[in-house]
Amino acid sequence: MINQIDQTLYRLSNLDSLQQKLSYQASTGKKIEKGSDDSILYSRIISLDDKISTYEGLKTQIGKTTSQNNTSDSSLSETKNILEKMKAELIKANTGSTNDNGLSAIASNIAGMKENLFDLSNTQTEGEYVFSGSDTSVKPFEKNADGSISYVGNNVLRKIAVEEGSYRERGVTGFDAMMYPSSTAYKGETLTFQARDRIIDQNGNEWKLNSPSNNTLTKHDLDGNPTSETLSVTSNGATPPTFSAVTSNSDGVKMEARTSVFDIVSDVINALKKVDNNGNKISDTESKALVSKGLEKVSAAFDSINITHAELGGRNKVFEDSLERVNSKLTQYNILSQEIGAANLTEVAVKAKALELTYTALYSTINKTNQLSLVNFIN
Repeated sequence: MINQIDQTLYRLSNLDSLQQKLSYQASTGKKIEKGSDDSILYSRIISLDDKISTYEGLKTQIGKTTSQNNTSDSSLSETKNILEKMKAELIKANTGSTNDNGLSAIASNIAGMKENLFDLSNTQTEGEYVFSGSDTSVKPFEKNADGSISYVGNNVLRKIAVEEGSYRERGVTGFDAMMYPSSTAYKGETLTFQARDRIIDQNGNEWKLNSPSNNTLTKHDLDGNPTSETLSVTSNGATPPTFSAVTSNSDGVKMEARTSVFDIVSDVINALKKVDNNGNKISDTESKALVSKGLEKVSAAFDSINITHAELGGRNKVFEDSLERVNSKLTQYNILSQEIGAANLTEVAVKAKALELTYTALYSTINKTNQLSLVNFIN
């Protein structure tokens, strides 16, 4: 009698365990709950979950980057539109039929365009500036006390993961978006520049003119720290002052003097107002010459930004393709996870029904056993 009760309790305990397992599978849709249920299967599920988590993170990051890239793209498109309108205004200003009032109106119009360019240069999305370089928390362009505009970002593109262990550069910096190469020099050639220009080498390092002697260019690394490398500078004595430096004879050397779009726009506004950059009055002839030169520089800036826009398009395509690839892999991993880790709910339902019948039969047996007297049991 005691032995039969023990066996019944043991069977009931096994049925309870099975019932808990079936309940877990029915409620979660998962095949196993603990590693002890099936250590090999559990290991595969954990590995797949890790992959899914990784690719979901990549998808989120690339999706955010794609949004930022689209914002950069539209900002550069609008920048080119503004420069096109500016060129049209300068062509109008350079005709003999435009009087002083007309020139003043064009100057005011271009000044408004300059403000629009400033807003575009500080475009941000999702709390990040798109043209500031690697530190997207920094507002890339700032107005100085004298009204000039300076780029305070860096020349390092931010790298974004597009695959496990694989990264790609995102966007463009302010050096590319709002500056153009006004002078370029290769190995052993002479680079000509103004004090306001920014000098960039082939590796993205900036070379800064020392002040106030203006006789040396010092190389600064990508973090902005000065190095021991220098180049001698010669003053050309022009107006405005220009300088020149001979590049090193090392292979692969390329140095560019980049002029800010804001500086050349300020120059043409002054020329239209018939004053120089120091506010001194200039003649009509000088004004026209400066407007013509400004038109050439605006055209050069447009061409440079057009190239930058094309480069941005290439980078954006990389992220679009990467997002497609990540989505595909994420779908595959989710399907595989379902295949190996998901419970067969039809099978669970059948087992649950069979378990219900087994419970019924077992409790019926227990009930009949409890109704037996000791005498009846012995007989």
